[in-house]
Amino acid sequence: QLGVALEDNLLITAGGMCAGGVLSTVEVLNTESKQWYSLKSLQLPEAIYLCGITISGGYAYIGGGWNAAGKRSKSYWRLPWSAVQQSVQSRDSTSSPVTWEKIADSPFEASSLLPNSKLPILFGGRKSDYKRRSDIFMYDPTQKRWTAVGNISTECSCPCVVPINSNAVFVCGGYRGNNCCTNKTELLTMCL
Repeated sequence: QLGVALEDNLLITAGGMCAGGVLSTVEVLNTESKQWYSLKSLQLPEAIYLCGITISGGYAYIGGGWNAAGKRSKSYWRLPWSAVQQSVQSRDSTSSPVTWEKIADSPFEASSLLPNSKLPILFGGRKSDYKRRSDIFMYDPTQKRWTAVGNISTECSCPCVVPINSNAVFVCGGYRGNNCCTNKTELLTMCL
């Protein structure tokens, strides 16, 4: 129930849920040394779970999911990837708290964030009236906004999205509403 991404031999995890409630913690595994780091300096701006993380353009982007109040979140933030690397290198001992930069909210709730893409890309989602969407949105950091760039074939929230290579994304499943999930799969060709 936490967000996970891998970059430069560092596996970053953020948010999640445990018996004590919803978490705002960030932890990193150095996949070479097999050492875990709990990075207090990188605390998330709010406790969230079922969130997405992607490393893109020198930044870690995180958001979506559910917040501690039990509401779907459209909030997204970013942090320079170098801040994560520095916190790991110093074992968080010399790092002062880092401020996550708030970026534009996603257009919809319950969209899925594509890992490992050149720019953050969201798939599917739902409007506040619970109508499922098939939109694909890309975040443009220079314009500071999400822009529609296409559609998946099924209106759904929370689809699973996996990059296959630099030109292809595998999209499968998702929630259609009324206790109905889809098992539809598709392979999208796009420039990542």
